[in-house]
Amino acid sequence: MRVASLDITGFRNLERLVLPCAARLNLVIGPNASGKTSLLEALYFLGRGRSFRARQPRELIGTNAEFFRIVAMMASGNGRRIPVGIERTPRELSARVDGVPTHSLADLARQVPVLLLNPDSHRLLEEGPQVRRRFMDWGLFHAEATFLESWRRYAAALRHRNAALRAGSPDRVVAAWDGELTVAATILDRLREAFCKALEGALQPLVDSTLLLGRVRVDYRRGWPLEPSERHLVEWLQASRQQDRQQGHTRLGPHRADFRIQIAGRSPAEALSRGQQKLLIIALLLAQAELYRRHAGDACILLIDDLPAELDPGNRLRVMGALAALDSQLFVTAIEPSLLDAAAWSEARTFHLAHGTLGEMV
Repeated sequence: MRVASLDITGFRNLERLVLPCAARLNLVIGPNASGKTSLLEALYFLGRGRSFRARQPRELIGTNAEFFRIVAMMASGNGRRIPVGIERTPRELSARVDGVPTHSLADLARQVPVLLLNPDSHRLLEEGPQVRRRFMDWGLFHAEATFLESWRRYAAALRHRNAALRAGSPDRVVAAWDGELTVAATILDRLREAFCKALEGALQPLVDSTLLLGRVRVDYRRGWPLEPSERHLVEWLQASRQQDRQQGHTRLGPHRADFRIQIAGRSPAEALSRGQQKLLIIALLLAQAELYRRHAGDACILLIDDLPAELDPGNRLRVMGALAALDSQLFVTAIEPSLLDAAAWSEARTFHLAHGTLGEMV
C-alpha cells in the first residue's frame, strides 16, 4: 500500500496540509520545530491509532482546534484506491475505511502499514522485551492470518488467570485457564519462532551491505524454560502456580517472549559503536519491510525521522542505496536537503516545512 495523497487538519502545530505524495520517496525538509516529526506522527497515528510521542489525545490536537483529522488516499498494488481517515476529539476516536465506519484499529493497520525509524528506535536494542515483542507481532499481524485471533485468545486467558490468582481462587479455577493459555501459547510460540528465523535470513544481507560486519543471529526466547524439552507450558504453569499466587500474576508464557541480536557472537553493545548500532536498527527496519513485502505482495510505508543524524557521509550513502533497493514508499525528514542524495529514485518529491506550513521544492 502507498499513500497517494495525505490531508491533515488540526494536528499539533501543523497548519492544514494537503500532500500529493510520490509513490517512492518523499523528503520533508525544514528547521527544527518546523513540524517535520509531527507530519510523520500524523501518518503513524493513521496506521496505528496511537502516537509515538504522546499518550494524551489533547496533546495531539492543535492549540486552536477542537479535533484533528487525518485522511489518506491509499493506493494498492492492483491500482485500487481506498480512502482511510481518522478523527480524534479529546473524548472520542472515530475512523473510516473506504467510507465505512470502523472501531477496529486492525482495519487501519491493514490499510496503512507503517514502520517508524526515529531517534528513539535505539529502544529496540536497549530496552526491555516489550518493544521487541511489538516488533515481532507487527510482522506476524501482517503475515499470518491466525496470529491476531491467537494473540487475542491468549491475552484473554492470561487476563482471567491473573484475576483468579489475585482473587485467591481455588486451584481448579486457576487450572481451568492453564489449558486455554497453553493452546494459544503454542500457536504464538510457533509463529514467533518462525518469524525470528525469517528475520535473521532477511537481516543478514542488509547487515552485510550496511555494517560490513560478520554473521548476525536472531536468538528467539519463548518466555518459559526450554528444558526439559518434553515439558509443556501447562506443566510449567502448574509447577509455578504457588509463586504466581504470591506475585499475583503469571510469570511464564509468550507475554514474556523476547529476541536478542548477536553480531559475530557478541551483543550489539559490545560489538558496535553508537553509529553502527543505528545502522543495525535501520537494517532491522528494512528486514521487517522486506518480510512484509514477501507476505503481502505489496510494499509498506517507511517513516524515517532525521535520517542523517549520527551517520557519516559514507554510511548515509550506503543507507540511501539500501532504501532505494527496497520497493517501499518512504517519508524521510532532514534539516538540509544536501544531506540526502535522492538521485537513485525515479519518483521523488521534496517538500519544505516551516512554521507548520508546507511547500513543494522544485
